Order: sequence, then structure tokens, then C-alpha cells
Amino acid sequence: MTSPRQMVVTLLTVAIVCSIILSFVYSFTSPRIIETQKRMTLDGLKQVIEAHEFVEVIPDTLWNAVDSLGNTIGIVFRVFPQGYGGLIPITVGFNLEEKITGIRIASAAEGLKETPGLGVKITEPDFVQQFIGKRGSQISITKDGGEIDAITAATISSRAVCSGIRKGIETYLCYLTPSYDKNLLFPDAEFIEVIKDTLWYAVRDNDTIGIVFTAITQGYIDCITFIVGVNNGATITGVDILSSNETEGYGALIRNREFLDQFRQGTPEAITGATISSQALINAVTDGLTRFKEYLK
Repeated sequence: MTSPRQMVVTLLTVAIVCSIILSFVYSFTSPRIIETQKRMTLDGLKQVIEAHEFVEVIPDTLWNAVDSLGNTIGIVFRVFPQGYGGLIPITVGFNLEEKITGIRIASAAEGLKETPGLGVKITEPDFVQQFIGKRGSQISITKDGGEIDAITAATISSRAVCSGIRKGIETYLCYLTPSYDKNLLFPDAEFIEVIKDTLWYAVRDNDTIGIVFTAITQGYIDCITFIVGVNNGATITGVDILSSNETEGYGALIRNREFLDQFRQGTPEAITGATISSQALINAVTDGLTRFKEYLK
């Protein structure tokens, strides 16, 4: 008859052996699982925008899409709006023209919990392809004044997809900053980064000749990202818009070269019909000059 002590020793031995085996299996399979997850993520990103590489900005949420030369060509983001049956995992590609290049909605096998035969139809091509080429302002179902046809008997799911994508664009548009040639502001200069992705010294022949800075301000519709060059005499050498989603024919007039060039002569007048957008930019440029003036040499 086995004594209680022998039983305890046996159970302890079995537990130790099992722990060692599980630890070995985990150490062997964990890297493969991580690699598989990365590959699946990359495959999902490639489905919504064509790019040479994806640079992660916010873990598992936002990526910069870049070409073979390292230039930003768009962004990819993930959103999880509440649908009829649960959260809807959506991956969205968005280019520099501020248009959707593709969307991917997770399947039921990947966690989608919408009703079979109804809400799950949001994954079908006829619904998904409607979003390609659309801007954020167009992403609503037709019943709500947008340009997306809802799925019959699945209005809640259709509306959730539109709402999630639209809010994602509003949230991540500020990250859609294209590559910009700073030599347009200071020809033949080299640039030394002072504040990451925000401020650079412009250097020519080993002398600092000015600064370049980027900033973001709130326009009439959404945020406006811009870049400014300033020489050592505190004179602006140029202003350019990096990204903006202001209204065509109105707020979008801030992109006009005639308006932007006025910053070289001083403070421009606000644009008639685009007062809020243009004044927001004027104020933000002025604030940037005040903020970074101490870096001028």
C-alpha cells in the first residue's frame, strides 16, 4: 500500500516534470507564435494599402505606410466599433490624398460576432468596396446622408462600420504627414534634428542659418499640419501645409500658394470665406515662432 508520503512525492515529481516540459514547449513555440502573428498582421496591412514597409506608430493600432525610398505614402489604422453582436475589428488604409485605399473587416473565425446571414455580410466585397476612394466626410450610410449603401436588415452593423471608420480618420488624420523636402525652405542646407519630428536646425557650410518646425492646429473641419522655415533674422522663409481636411472651395484655400507666400512678408490677412481655417493657421504659425524663437542663433 502506498503511503501518503510516497503519494505526495510522486505528485510533486509529476508536477515538476510537467512544468519542465511545458516550459520547454513554450520556449520553443512562443517565438514561432509571435512570428506568425507578425506575419498575419503584415498580410492584413498589405490588403488595405500597397507599401514597401509599415512602420508601427502606435502598437497594434497605427502604422505609417512607406515606399522603397522611405517616403510616407499613407497610414493604416485599426478601429473596433460596437456592432450589433459585439466589437467589429476593422483595418483601414488611408493615402496622402486623404482617401481610403482599402478596408478589411475580420471574419467570424477572427472574432467577428455579427449575426450569421445578416450583419456578417459587412465582410462581403459588395459592401467593403464601397469605401475605396471615399473621404471621411462621405463615410455614412445613405439614410444618414452619406454615400454607403447599408446592408438590408443589418443597418446597425453597417452604421457601426461607417462610424468606426469615420472616427478613426478623425483620430489619426494628424499622423498622415507626407515626406517633405525641407530644402524647399532652405536650399542647399542640411538639417539636424533638435526635437524629434518637430524641430530642426538648418545648416549650411557648418553655420546654422535658421530653423524648421512642424506643428498642428485645429481648423474648421479637422486638424491642420504645417511646416515653417525661419532664418536667423526671425523672418519666415516659407510655410507649407502637410495635411489638411478643410472644406473644398473654402477652408482648403489655405493651401493656395498666394496665401502661403504672404507669410514671407509678415502676417497675412485671413481668407474671405475661409476665415476660421486661415486664422487658425496664422495664429498657429505665430505661436510656433514664439515657441521656437529661442533656438534661433
